[in-house]
Amino acid sequence: MGFLGGFREFWRGQSRNYKVFLTRDALGRLLGGVGSGYASIYMRNLGASALDISMLDSIASLVRMLLSMPGGILADRVKRVKRLYIIGELVMLPVNLFKAFAGSFRTYQLARIWEVVTFRVTNPTVNIIWIASMSNRDRVKALVMSRTFLSAIGLVAPLLAAYLVTSFGGLENVAAFRPLFLIQFGVSVVMFALLALGLKEPEIERSMPQGNVLRSTLDIFREVPGLRFILFMNVVRTLFMSIRTPLNQLYFYEIKNADAYIIGLQGTINTAVVLLFSVPIGNITDRIGRRRLGYISQVVFAGCVLAPLLTPPTHPQYLLIYSFLSALGSTMEIGWQAFIQEYIPLEMRGRWMGVNTMATALVGIPAPLIGGYLWGINPDYLWWIAFVYYLFISIPLMRTIPEREAPRTF
Repeated sequence: MGFLGGFREFWRGQSRNYKVFLTRDALGRLLGGVGSGYASIYMRNLGASALDISMLDSIASLVRMLLSMPGGILADRVKRVKRLYIIGELVMLPVNLFKAFAGSFRTYQLARIWEVVTFRVTNPTVNIIWIASMSNRDRVKALVMSRTFLSAIGLVAPLLAAYLVTSFGGLENVAAFRPLFLIQFGVSVVMFALLALGLKEPEIERSMPQGNVLRSTLDIFREVPGLRFILFMNVVRTLFMSIRTPLNQLYFYEIKNADAYIIGLQGTINTAVVLLFSVPIGNITDRIGRRRLGYISQVVFAGCVLAPLLTPPTHPQYLLIYSFLSALGSTMEIGWQAFIQEYIPLEMRGRWMGVNTMATALVGIPAPLIGGYLWGINPDYLWWIAFVYYLFISIPLMRTIPEREAPRTF
């Protein structure tokens, strides 16, 4: 009751846009992402190899790189960011329908690329509206409360997905995945209606970039010098993570013999950890500091990527340790994420996201191909690389980010 009472009180004091986003995310967490945990296995069943799956991620990164700066500049220059966001969401609506009825990997590939293209319109604008919906004072609490609430309602979705996949033929049957994407399509239609009817244009003051587009974009590093360090950190992180991420579920399924229920339980454990630990860790963050807990989270992540390596194929249930540690590390990072969000002035957030996306997408082009190549040699190498990153590279990079003066309120 204490949490529910605190949530009700907190809810009353939040903006309309925050409430709309939280409602949207609740729908998405309940049913909107039921197919995402099986994407690589679905592609495999459609005829894709591990290298094909990695290649798709590389193509997606190339698209993101080409559209990142135009999308970011557009987000900063457009006067009605809500309208631009809604247009992007409308264009993205058919994606899950195409995925559901894909008869080949090529069709799925085209749907995925279209999703990335439209997301480049949506993401910079939604980020501006989302951040503007919270005050600086409440940001960490808002992030913690939303994450905790979403975890509470999302506990059943992974198990529902596992039940549906098993009921329609199991992981070996391509038709077993189609209901998941149809559910995602239906939920996306409902969420679109909620956003179109419920969101308000954010009331913010933004200084529109003038003159040369490239110069106005690069000026953000002169105005906020610490952003160059954040950019470098993000690029290195993306490089190491993109080697492994596209093939995670395929590794669990093909190498460690996980079935649909183990993969489903991974998602349930993830949300349960967030639900149970978000508020206590949020309180710990306030006591020991965002940076210090951020460093500790990287050590937890290092242990997380060791878990699949040490899991014997005869006991795939040990993969649940990976899910627990992964969720715990992500929860411990929430303070660090708030620190980074507050670092970026709202009026340059679109340009920053354009530059950041372009740079990370650039390294995201070769990284999945490296992962696909290493898979052919030894799939375990993907996880050892991640272990080296978290234990020896991530923390020194985080320490390079200088402190910044308190951001302006809005």
